[in-house]
Amino acid sequence: MRTDWLADERGAYFFLWLGIGLIALFGVLEYRLPAAAQLETARGRVVWQQETRGALYFRLSDRQQLVLYAKGDSDGRQRQTIRDADMYPVSVQFLRAQSTTTTTTTTTTAIGLAPGVFYTVYGVAVGGKPVASLEQVRGAYRRDNLVALAMGVAAALAGLWRVRALSPGWRRAGGGRTASRRSR
Repeated sequence: MRTDWLADERGAYFFLWLGIGLIALFGVLEYRLPAAAQLETARGRVVWQQETRGALYFRLSDRQQLVLYAKGDSDGRQRQTIRDADMYPVSVQFLRAQSTTTTTTTTTTAIGLAPGVFYTVYGVAVGGKPVASLEQVRGAYRRDNLVALAMGVAAALAGLWRVRALSPGWRRAGGGRTASRRSR
């Protein structure tokens, strides 16, 4: 006998736990956003860069390997500045605690990146003038994280509604009260 488990009580609990998990993911993502005091600064010209679908990996002349995620650069100005930074020096603010490690099989990884540790960039400045403020970068990350929160709330509410609709007490007459032995 085959039943649709999404329409069953198992599906209701699945959506409830999915929603709770997405809300927790939002909390973790918000917690990981750094404060300005936590950021370090690196300066130099870009000597190597590789762009992928969601990130721009690059190396400065002082041998710092960094990654600028498109998620935190909604208008693309910081990525464009890094692309042009082989002509002039830039300074970047990064968080050493958040890194992406690429492993090597021979000399480069399977997607063509240099091996090593890449630190997440949260700000790019040219001549001491920031291309985007830390609050703009945080806002871009936050907009993206709010999608997880909205999906989590929607899934949790849908799961809660289904759990309540499928529970035996909810289907009783009179709003869940047991029937009286002496009915008139």
